Amino acid sequence: MVDFSAGSLIVDQLVAEGTNVVFGTSASARSPLIEEIVTRRVDLRYATAMHEQIACTMAMGYAQASAKPGVVYLTAAPGLTNSLSGVYNALRARVPMVVLVDQQDTQILNDDPPLSGNLMALASGACKWSCELKSASEVGRFVRRAFHEALTPPRGPVVLSLPSNIVLNPSVGMTVQPSQSSPLGPADIAFLKKTASALINANNPCIIAGNEVAQYRARREAVALAEVLGCPTYVEPIPTGVNFPNRHPQYGGIIPLNLAEANRLLQNHDVVLILGMQNRVPPRQNELPLLPKSAFIIQLNIESSLAGRSLPCQLNANADIAESLSRMRAEIQLQVDSKWVSTANERAKVTISSIAAKREEAENSYTNPTNENDITVYWLLRLLDMLRPETASIVSDLAFNGGNVANILSLSNSYSYFSSSGSVPGYAASASLGVQWASTSSMIICLTSLESFMHAPQVLSTAKHFDLPVKFIVVHGPPASGIGYQPSNIFDRPYFLHEELPTADLASLATALGIPSIRVSKVKELEPALKHMFKEMKASLIEVCVTE
Repeated sequence: MVDFSAGSLIVDQLVAEGTNVVFGTSASARSPLIEEIVTRRVDLRYATAMHEQIACTMAMGYAQASAKPGVVYLTAAPGLTNSLSGVYNALRARVPMVVLVDQQDTQILNDDPPLSGNLMALASGACKWSCELKSASEVGRFVRRAFHEALTPPRGPVVLSLPSNIVLNPSVGMTVQPSQSSPLGPADIAFLKKTASALINANNPCIIAGNEVAQYRARREAVALAEVLGCPTYVEPIPTGVNFPNRHPQYGGIIPLNLAEANRLLQNHDVVLILGMQNRVPPRQNELPLLPKSAFIIQLNIESSLAGRSLPCQLNANADIAESLSRMRAEIQLQVDSKWVSTANERAKVTISSIAAKREEAENSYTNPTNENDITVYWLLRLLDMLRPETASIVSDLAFNGGNVANILSLSNSYSYFSSSGSVPGYAASASLGVQWASTSSMIICLTSLESFMHAPQVLSTAKHFDLPVKFIVVHGPPASGIGYQPSNIFDRPYFLHEELPTADLASLATALGIPSIRVSKVKELEPALKHMFKEMKASLIEVCVTE
């Protein structure tokens, strides 16, 4: 054990936890922790943004792409209040983050000095857990618990208050090495047998792949089970990642947020296996429920508070999804005979044929535009899908009336798509920078709306300063189009508060900030603009003016 400041020990503990970048703002530059990182450490970077919410959302994007908690450092009370929407966004999307916040000297805190406040009370409604440092001797345990809380299901952000005098005090201590945690393990054999039996005896089963499938890497096992059963697989409303490859022939689409539409989609299924679903849409009075009342419902979640909580079900389990599905598939194969296999194969043919017919109908209903036509969001997404590199990652918060981005784009890999379920504006623009920090050699494409981007235009300065080659595609549409950052089919927006936005020239702003940019409005302009963007090895922006 050695004698040095508690702040230095905090930095050491961050490194022990696997942290290699801390996000924050220039307002924190004088903090002893940041001084330690910037002047004395080669194993940590300090990535700054111009606003705390952007820094927080950058940390969120980093966590989504790296599978490690994002760490953000904020100034005292105003810094935390500025970041709370970003913290809330991470809470809703179950993204692990550690938020470090300066606090005033405890010797004067009760006198209500400037830049002070009840940080725990401020943070309590937006984070999973919060705590204030009480002594220099507990630093290692204090930070270790923060990472443990952030990573334990349900994953989420935690907030740590760091009084300045304690951070500067000498600390006789050492870092606490993180232990290797055993995975949750499969569901018990009784649940697996009952679930296997229900699926074997079902006439028309289906699977709903929730966000936990992507977050806990169970997609391969979900695909394998769907192929054994020959049934369609739907994706939960507001997916935050690729829960099921959307070009798989048994991919049934994203469940609508509109409960009547969702009920119609699921009403013919007699057994519904729900895997890792996080977003639940409860019915209001006189509304149809999400799930048909006649169906046999089975829920499997990693987060213990979700399975069996609010959705009606006959069976539920809290267990590792991937391991449970592997054993469930083995249990099915042990119980069935050749007749059942033939029936499942026929079911697969019907499922694939039905889904293919719907895709063909949708394809035939759309007429490819000519070069002189105005651009539509649908055509933008089609062209983006054709031209982007196969290994590129899409970070999106774009919503529009004509469909769902996660249905239209081809998404198959874990890195293909990142989104949020918190409906916080500015997510995609900010999170894309964090994803780029986590994936330095990959192309990151930010897909957002003007409405959302205007909440975080400072990201352009950050991208320029740190040489982050993010590709910003900002969709600029008329108010009636429903283009925004929220699922437009559940938000009735009869008026638009800022009528001046449709005349804004975002490309000129980006150019003024040193980011190459172009504004396009015709089909003939879009393809060369995208091709040029994807050839560039630096940040660039396309403002795409659309009609619908």
